[in-house]
Amino acid sequence: MKKIVLLLAIGFIMYSCGNSPDKSKDLNNPSDLNSGLNSAINQESVPSINDADNISNKKSSSELNDLFNMGKNMVEGSTSNGDVDFQLDPEMLIDMLVANGVSRESMEKLINNPDSLKVLAQQAMKERLEARDNEEPILKRKLTKEQLASKKTPTGVSLEEAILIVQAESGPEATMAKLKTIDSLAGTNMMSQLDLTEAGYVMGDVERKHEVKPSDEEEQKMKELQDKSRQMHSEKESRELLAELEATEQAIASGTLKASPKYQRAIAYRKKTVTHFHKDIVRKSEAAKRKFKALNPDLFYGDDVGVSYVGNLNKTVYLPLGPLSFADEVVHVNHPQLLTQEVNNVLGEPDVIESFDDATGIYSLGLGGTLTIRFTDNALVDVNGPDLYLFEIGQLEPTELEISKDGKSWIKIGKIDGGVAEVDIAPYVKPNDLFYYVRFKDLKEKSGIPGADVDAIAAIGSAMRLNLDSQVLFDTGKSELKPAGINALKELVNSITILKKGKVIVEGHTDDVGSDATNKALSLARAKSVSKALRQLIPSTEFKWQEKGYGESKPIVENDSDENRSKNRRVEILVVPN
Repeated sequence: MKKIVLLLAIGFIMYSCGNSPDKSKDLNNPSDLNSGLNSAINQESVPSINDADNISNKKSSSELNDLFNMGKNMVEGSTSNGDVDFQLDPEMLIDMLVANGVSRESMEKLINNPDSLKVLAQQAMKERLEARDNEEPILKRKLTKEQLASKKTPTGVSLEEAILIVQAESGPEATMAKLKTIDSLAGTNMMSQLDLTEAGYVMGDVERKHEVKPSDEEEQKMKELQDKSRQMHSEKESRELLAELEATEQAIASGTLKASPKYQRAIAYRKKTVTHFHKDIVRKSEAAKRKFKALNPDLFYGDDVGVSYVGNLNKTVYLPLGPLSFADEVVHVNHPQLLTQEVNNVLGEPDVIESFDDATGIYSLGLGGTLTIRFTDNALVDVNGPDLYLFEIGQLEPTELEISKDGKSWIKIGKIDGGVAEVDIAPYVKPNDLFYYVRFKDLKEKSGIPGADVDAIAAIGSAMRLNLDSQVLFDTGKSELKPAGINALKELVNSITILKKGKVIVEGHTDDVGSDATNKALSLARAKSVSKALRQLIPSTEFKWQEKGYGESKPIVENDSDENRSKNRRVEILVVPN
């Protein structure tokens, strides 16, 4: 632990001391410490939206690299010498950090917590970047502001004015002919002495200085695009964002959309980054899809249904039912500090957006906290390979997992933690068993983060589930479909046939009024009526059919009121692998 703290601390000092922090790096996810500073406290991320405009001088970082290597060598030396415990004086480390702007009080609280130290480093980096954004950028040019702005020239025209005149006539690109024209207008020879690259920097600086500033609406839109492009969760998201950027670019080119130069550059820049991400996730998606299909040929419902998502540590996860795969309802939640207002963030598709010091769209269990969710339009089922996936931010905290068919009787799956976000339920369940409830409990084990930060919960092994009210389908005590019932079934056809194939199980259920035998016979007769009608509406031979009558044996709520009895009188349709 102290080895990690040392490397993190040195990494933090390097960020604190650095003259020109690289905005193309983000600090959200630490990786392998042995790969160097970037692996110690940050990972490659999409740059901020203003990167295309900020051109900074690269200064030597040899002293900082020496500092990091010194700490790394100390750690490796202690390991090679067989030290039982690396002896690091906490006071020495505190003094190092205090000397670089960290309060002693803060460090005394955080010195033994590398996760919190990372947060502290993130905050320091954020403040440095904000401070730099408020300053005039360091520009790559050999001419000073005074040389550009001075009108003490033979013609009385400053170089800056001459550059603007020439750019207005013939565009921003630097050519030797343009440089000579600029010098002629100003009566100087300064521009002609520069090479084209240096001159391009100068002309770009002048152009941006005098260009129309972006509107408030454009600034807001650029911030939204920055957030979207930094954290895309699926191939679908990247495709939609890429289409939006291309449409905006076309509107600007056609003149139907008036945009400031900075906004135009931002659109072009974002298009490049999103295109890169999209190509990458498409490639990974195809690989994940092929792997899943090879394991589960009967559960592959086609490209129109399945969706690949970006999971933990940028792993691509293929879900055969796409958006239907995710948790639909929070049944119960308990947080040690009663912080439950964000709990619905665990429902639906992944949507977390991370920044330097915050993340939206997640819910933290808290130390010892519990969370129970329910699948309503699908069911968890065992397939070949992983069956359940937890979209979590950072390293998964030690968590106990249980599953249930009815929310009453639970099967303990065991402990999940570390980098493992996928769970195989095969050792604990019978084939074709369907589960609707999943319960998580934080195990209060020592950790730097107070409970798992959950973004979404998905059933990889997933069966489609459709629920119909018997009152819509049948008259009381009858099993013949009403006209309204036929219409209700017609509306389900698209939902079923989008899967292309599968086993359709039609289940009939009743309330507790009447005898068990009567209710079971009625529920089976109703299931057969629904199955017969659906087979006529869906003549495809790719679907296999089965009917079951459960009577009153599987209520979804207690039969203790007329309202609840009405909920229990239902027909459920499940589409599962053949």
